[in-house]
Amino acid sequence: MKLVTSDAHLQEELWRPKLRGPTTVKMTSNTAHYFVRMMQHNLARSTTALEETMKVAAERRIDVLALQEPPLRGGQVVGLGSRARSFSGALVPRSIILILNPGWDGMLMASCSTGDVVVVKLTTPGGVFVVISAYLSPNEPHEGPLNLLDRALFSARNNGAIVMGDFNAWATQWGSSRDTPRGQEVQLWAAGHSLIMLNRPELGPTFSNVRGSSNIDLTFVTQEFSALRWKWSVAFCTASDHALIEVSSELQQPGGPMVKAPIRYNTRRAPWRAFRAEVESRMIDYSLAEEGCALGGAEAVNDLQQVLLQAADLILDRRGTRGTRAPPWWNSDLDALRMQRNSSRRAWQRGADGRNSRALSSAWRSSSREFKRALRRAKRASWRAFVGEELNQDPWSVPYRVFRGRYGADNAVGELDVGGRPAVSLEEAGQHYLRTVFPVDDPETDTQEEAELRVATRVAPSATNMPPWTMEQLDLAIGCFGRNKAPGLDGLDMAMVKEAPLSYRRALLEVFNRALQTGEFPPQWKVASIKTLLKSPQNDPTDANSYRPISLVPVNGKILERLMLNSMEPALLASLHRHQFGCVPGRSTDDAIATAKNMVRQSTAKIRMLIFFDIAGAFNAVWWPCVLRRAQRLGLPSNLFHLLSSYLSGRRAELWFKNSVVSQDVSRGCPQGSVLGAAIWNLVFSELLTVLDANGLQAVAYVDDLALFVEADTAEQLEVVATEGSRLVVEWARSAHLAVAPAKTSALVLRGTKAVRDNAGFLVDGVMVRASLTARYLGVEMHQNMLMYAHLNALRGKVISLTRLMHGARGADWGAGFSVVKRYYSAVFMPTVLYAAGNWWTKPSQKARHVVQRLQRAALVPLCRAYRTSSTAALQVIAGEAPLDLVLDARVAICSIEHPERTTAAVRRDLQVEIDQHESDQRKIGAVRSWLLDAWQDRWDSATTGRLTHQYFPSIRDRMNAGWFVPGYLMTQLIGGHGNFNGKLFFFRRRAAAGCPCGRAEENAEHVVRNCRLYVAARRRWLRGSRIDGELAELLGSKEEFARMEAFCREWHAIRGEGPQLAAD
Repeated sequence: MKLVTSDAHLQEELWRPKLRGPTTVKMTSNTAHYFVRMMQHNLARSTTALEETMKVAAERRIDVLALQEPPLRGGQVVGLGSRARSFSGALVPRSIILILNPGWDGMLMASCSTGDVVVVKLTTPGGVFVVISAYLSPNEPHEGPLNLLDRALFSARNNGAIVMGDFNAWATQWGSSRDTPRGQEVQLWAAGHSLIMLNRPELGPTFSNVRGSSNIDLTFVTQEFSALRWKWSVAFCTASDHALIEVSSELQQPGGPMVKAPIRYNTRRAPWRAFRAEVESRMIDYSLAEEGCALGGAEAVNDLQQVLLQAADLILDRRGTRGTRAPPWWNSDLDALRMQRNSSRRAWQRGADGRNSRALSSAWRSSSREFKRALRRAKRASWRAFVGEELNQDPWSVPYRVFRGRYGADNAVGELDVGGRPAVSLEEAGQHYLRTVFPVDDPETDTQEEAELRVATRVAPSATNMPPWTMEQLDLAIGCFGRNKAPGLDGLDMAMVKEAPLSYRRALLEVFNRALQTGEFPPQWKVASIKTLLKSPQNDPTDANSYRPISLVPVNGKILERLMLNSMEPALLASLHRHQFGCVPGRSTDDAIATAKNMVRQSTAKIRMLIFFDIAGAFNAVWWPCVLRRAQRLGLPSNLFHLLSSYLSGRRAELWFKNSVVSQDVSRGCPQGSVLGAAIWNLVFSELLTVLDANGLQAVAYVDDLALFVEADTAEQLEVVATEGSRLVVEWARSAHLAVAPAKTSALVLRGTKAVRDNAGFLVDGVMVRASLTARYLGVEMHQNMLMYAHLNALRGKVISLTRLMHGARGADWGAGFSVVKRYYSAVFMPTVLYAAGNWWTKPSQKARHVVQRLQRAALVPLCRAYRTSSTAALQVIAGEAPLDLVLDARVAICSIEHPERTTAAVRRDLQVEIDQHESDQRKIGAVRSWLLDAWQDRWDSATTGRLTHQYFPSIRDRMNAGWFVPGYLMTQLIGGHGNFNGKLFFFRRRAAAGCPCGRAEENAEHVVRNCRLYVAARRRWLRGSRIDGELAELLGSKEEFARMEAFCREWHAIRGEGPQLAAD
């Protein structure tokens, strides 16, 4: 899409050939003209057709695609790309709409959309209009879809609409040879809405196959677009039987100011030396505004920001919003095969009724199959090369985010319901979302007590002012942040601040100290850009509370918040309750879980229960006077209190779309994503724990997660105590202008009879809540019988996702190297499994040990590039990773040594004996690590599987010291014994015979390495002998021996091949 003004010399492309994005243009006339390009295509469930369509769309810079019958895999549409925003009205759609233009917004009109009809309202720089994609099945009644189209057109009555679809209707009006009843119905439907048909029958049919051709793919526009000149073209250029239809026109829109999206700069590989020099030169002209100057703080902030922004504009590249580009795997060979297929198709179409029809049809189908195979090979090879190149440079780059499901279009709030009906515009949805997640504080509704509190919190404590911050304190605050912190609306990146010269940091320190002196937090740093994250795929996307608001505030404001927090922290920590653990230095989730479990264990009551409360919208709704009241009691310095009070006033949240923005003043809450947010919440939440203590109740808090412990000797007493505790929580929440969500409150009876465990209940704000069998607390699944199987079942689901990452990153002969995938194992898989092990890995049974080893096996197979039949014991040794159950045993022991207060699991007896022989913690930890290797060695020596691998690595310590050993696809087969060997595959019924091609013995890994006559030359060349009669461990005894073994593996594979027979004699 490009913009053309009425003056010819001002014509300008909005998108470069490879980089597309919304651009702000200064208008010099009253009217702007926007070219819109759209395509419609029935893909006939063909992935090849979709790939071709996406390529053509990228080449022709298409803005919107209306697709029918997209390819499905497992009920999901596949092959759409990560950046294309897709809209559909059902889980298994037959019609979808893709927005490819990164500068356009789209909102699904859910009330008019189903699997066959999808309606999307587009907001573009050229105006607002509706696009409809429809599919009317030839084997199903057409009345339902037509009625739905009626509703869609009625909803779009105030905007123009474009209807594109496969109607499967024949009528002479659009070039068919006859009129059918459906065709007549579609004509009447179009006439009833005064639709204008864009089809041009003289250009040819829109559908053609061996049975004939017809015009069944139709395009209509409403009367609002009647004055426009539409271009409609048709071409058979994909694997589908339907033609690819392109529709384009020029939209007129009155000129005016366009919304300028926040600027982002590329700081990953920036020329920082030039950037620092430019900032240094610009700092010469910078001077802090005088103290008496009106708005001096705001002006100083603006001037200082401009120093970095102007230098960034000159030196750094801007991050563009990438649109759809031609697939990187497309090559000239594919172009040639595609031209050959299209040519054979045209030849068949021209001679379909002739004598050579059968031969022409066969040639077309043959060329289609060849093109499809070549396309798949090219795509697979390109992706594998990309994965290997990217991950070997940066393990956390794009492929990692793709495998983890963290790469793609942003979550939008366009699907929200407003007042029981779908939102009619993105702006309405955005305003509804902001009103929901950021409730307004209305002083007129205050009680007398609340009004008095509001007035009282305006008075600062009588403490003296704190001294100005120093450069050392500023450097410490800046060092607390990573380089890649997301910028706020000003576009400044944390990397820019870190790379800025000393002169800039000195000026920044002056601004911070001016804010401290005046007690005014700069207003620019109080504006947050809101990013929405769907909390869970299972959440209702039409509910505003299903989205978590993340506040992106300016990085300079974050640094000032960090300075404030560092100054407040001593008094803040001293005021927190002893059972508060979230975002508190030296305290973790392990502490919270252990404290809750110890409450249960140390009680002597017959019945003991934990209640897990959910505070609805806790961070976004906390009442600021409550925060300031607690801050007054801390005795903060007067100027710091005034700065905190200014921080909690005049805030604003902005929700940005592609072409518009909605905002709302914020008068409550702790900004999620800010530095002070968690500290402010802890400050307020500590009051509740104090209230519960005063009433003889114990509770554990981790940020806004509250676990209340109640105990009694009878079921009746338990209900009374639990109800009373719940009442205290609810009343405190109301005093802080918060609310408890009874529907999300859960409970677990951990001691008591089975009848009590199954039937215990209590009231939460008038709603009865029943105890459950399991409950999730801080990421650990807790069972009423204190069993670990509930947590192991939850781990199984996480491990499936993690192993998908490892399988995707590394194949038999492609992908990331062993060191990269082992990094995933160490940094992603192991922390997930070992999380809070000191509180759930308690006296594991043999069944539990087998379960965790199966979890480990799922990760070791892709790590070693091993066959799925390989033994777990062998894979552990090949990968150099100890059995997971033993690692968990060692983890519990180390936790009990380093942090006994956060460990509730018992250390196994034989390990405890080893620990007790030492006095210092360092020696105890060393004894645990030594025990781990010894226990692994004992298990390895007595195992019944992996015996061939045992010949290569009889000693576990030798294996752990063999840093040069890097397992791969071929090496793992020969030392693991499972691979392309007739003997092993015959055992699994994958081969007809077990004999070796040499004809002398059963083919297995040991026979291949030791004495198979087919590899005599290879053994002489690499293994120093025609036969190997000695110990196999000698073949991997050093780095040089390992290199020779690798060479032998490659030659063995070259001779043997992958199939059942030899590749060469």
